[in-house]
Amino acid sequence: MEKAFKDAGEEYDLVTYIADGPERGRFLHTSPDGVERIINQPNSYTELRFGERPVIAKIHGTVGRGMQDHDSFVITENHYIDYLSRTDIAQLIPVNVATRMKKSHFLFLGYSLKDWNLRVILHRLWGDAVVGWNSWAVQPNPDSIEEKSWARRGVELLDVRLEEYMDRLSAAFAISPAPAAGDMP
Repeated sequence: MEKAFKDAGEEYDLVTYIADGPERGRFLHTSPDGVERIINQPNSYTELRFGERPVIAKIHGTVGRGMQDHDSFVITENHYIDYLSRTDIAQLIPVNVATRMKKSHFLFLGYSLKDWNLRVILHRLWGDAVVGWNSWAVQPNPDSIEEKSWARRGVELLDVRLEEYMDRLSAAFAISPAPAAGDMP
C-alpha cells in the first residue's frame, strides 16, 4: 500500500503499532515529511486529519524493508495476548483512526474468522452491532461456519485465492477508472 502511494506521488500518514522495545504497546505516527511521533495519548491525539490525506494504519506493526531496526510486529500468540489484553483496542488506536475504523468498509486479505485474535479486534471495534456498510473477505473454500460468521459481521466472502484476487484487482485498475465509494474493491 505504501509503495503504491509513493509510486503515485500521493502523500499519506502512516500509523504503526510498536510491538517491541521501550515504546511497546504504543503507535508511531510518521507524517508525509518523515517526522516520527510516538502517540502517547491515543484518546487525544489529533494530528491525523482524514480530510487532508489518507492514513495507512498498520495495527499489527510493520516490517521495515531495508531498515531492520524498524521491524516491530505482532506475530506470535503471546504477542497477540499481550497486545489485546493491555486495554480496549479502541483506546490503543488513535481516537480518530478508531472512530474511522468503526464506520468503514474493510477488505480482509488472508484472514479467517477462525483466528481468535481477529474476532477480538472486530468485537472491540464493532461490539455486537450490526454493521451497516459493505465489507469483503478474500477466502478460498470457506466452510459454512465461516460463511455464517462473516455474514453476521456484514462481510461478503469472495471465494477465490488471494493471488488470483490480486491479479484480477490489478487488471481491473489497469483498464478502468477508480471505483466509486462503496463499490466492491
